[in-house]
Amino acid sequence: MTLDQVIESYLKGWELGDGMLSLSATAAHFYYDDPNTGRITRDGFVEFVEDFKRAAIEMGASPGASPFLRYSDTVIQRNKEEATIWCWWQAQGTDLQGSALIKATSEGILHEKIAYFSRLP
Repeated sequence: MTLDQVIESYLKGWELGDGMLSLSATAAHFYYDDPNTGRITRDGFVEFVEDFKRAAIEMGASPGASPFLRYSDTVIQRNKEEATIWCWWQAQGTDLQGSALIKATSEGILHEKIAYFSRLP
């Protein structure tokens, strides 16, 4: 895959809630950092996406919502061999939202780190 195809497939997988599609765009040593669950390696990623979708449904998302995630901002900084992607996302139909920082090469997505947004009490 080209770098652009890697980025497009990974983000589209999250947008649709399709963990297998996102996984298909990851590098062999991919990891996902979530502040609530810790580091998820490639072999646990699809299960993590399914758990994430279940949590969003418990928070009010419609089962099968399309899109699952809505991006209000996506910024991509590219150079010849890699890209850094920043996204603001929200699970459709919920207040669950946050920021993602993703590193990609033509080898695949190397890692993603997310942060959740919530209002202070």
